[in-house]
Amino acid sequence: MNEKNFEYLRDQVKYSGFGEGLENQLKENIKRQLPEFTLQHQGTFGKDEVGSALHFKRSATTDMYFFNSYTATMKQEQAGRDLNQTFYIGKDNNITLKEGYNLMNGRAVNKDLTNKEGKIYNAWLQMDFKQTDSAGNFKLKQFHSNYGFDLEKEVAKHPIKEIQNTRTNPGYWIRFKKGTAKQ
Repeated sequence: MNEKNFEYLRDQVKYSGFGEGLENQLKENIKRQLPEFTLQHQGTFGKDEVGSALHFKRSATTDMYFFNSYTATMKQEQAGRDLNQTFYIGKDNNITLKEGYNLMNGRAVNKDLTNKEGKIYNAWLQMDFKQTDSAGNFKLKQFHSNYGFDLEKEVAKHPIKEIQNTRTNPGYWIRFKKGTAKQ
C-alpha cells in the first residue's frame, strides 16, 4: 500500500468535512487494491441529516487512488423527497460537506476560487434549482466582483451601529468582516 497516498487521502477526506471516522475503512479499501470503491458517511447539521457516498478510483497506471467526488443526499421532509447532488473533488475549488449542505438548502456560500490561469478570486456560489447538467446535478451560479455586487457598499446603506464605527476606526470593517471586531 502506498502510505503517502493514504495519508494524503485521509487528510483530503478530513478537510473536506467528513472528519476522521472513515480512516480505517479508507485504509482497508486501499489495501484490497480494488479499481474503485465508495465509502459511506452520515452527517448531522442541526436537525438535518446528510448522507454521503465518497467515490474513490485507482489510477490505471500507478498504485495511487484519487478522491474524485461525493454524492450528498439530504432528506427533505417538507417536499417528501430526497435531494441528491454530486460535488466533484479536484486540485482546487472543492465544496466541503458543510458548504454542500448549505448550497442544498438554498443558501449562498462564499469561497475563494482559482481560475484557469491559477489566479485566486472571491465569489458567492448558489445552487440553481431550475437548471441541471447532463448528470442531473443542479448547476452552481457564481457571483463575483465582476458581477457588479459590492457587499461593503450595500451594507453601508443600512444604519448598523457596528458598521458606523468604521468612520472613526478605519480597520474596523476589515475586522468586522473577518469576525474579530469587538464592540
